[in-house]
Amino acid sequence: MQTDKAILVAEKEQNLSASLREFSNHKGYLLLRAGNLREMLLMLQAERVDVLVLDADLLEKDYDFLSVIKGMEKDLPLIVCAEKNTPELESEIRRQRIFYYHINSFGMEDLQVAISNAING
Repeated sequence: MQTDKAILVAEKEQNLSASLREFSNHKGYLLLRAGNLREMLLMLQAERVDVLVLDADLLEKDYDFLSVIKGMEKDLPLIVCAEKNTPELESEIRRQRIFYYHINSFGMEDLQVAISNAING
């Protein structure tokens, strides 16, 4: 069981982090949570993070903010989660060359596999 890997979940509500708690405990991953973009950026500077799971709602349609994150942490796998998909949203998010784009209706198992793949390379 790994204990040196960390997942940062950035979201307004605690839905994703609550859903990932059992998974992260089972895998031995440290689960961190940020409630807004400022807090997320501060945590990225202060903590060693292996994967960032970001709720698209937190971006408030400022998808270019993803490039700020990529500029800070060039090799950090970034998973963006959205409640529902639209062609505009998908196009804007994928344009930023993220690791994975997750639609919540895909289910938690899909997100867990993406996180494991991001952490294990």
